[in-house]
Amino acid sequence: MHGNYHKATDQYVNLLLDVIEKEPQELGYEFGRWTAARLATYLEQETGIQLSGSQVRRILKSKKSFTSGPNIA
Repeated sequence: MHGNYHKATDQYVNLLLDVIEKEPQELGYEFGRWTAARLATYLEQETGIQLSGSQVRRILKSKKSFTSGPNIA
C-alpha cells in the first residue's frame, strides 16, 4: 500500500466495508449518504486510526469497485 493508509488494520478495513453497506441514519447520523471524509471521521472515532477521506477512498477502490453507491456520495 502507498501512503499512510498502511495504518489501516484489517479490522479498520472490515469495519469500513461493513459501514458502507449501512445507511448513515442507522448509525445515528442525519445525513443521507456517506462521503469519504465522513467515513474517515466515523472510523477514526471507532478505531482511533486517523486517515483522510482520500486515503479511505483509495482503500475502497483497492477492496471493491466502490467509487459510488446508494449510500456513498
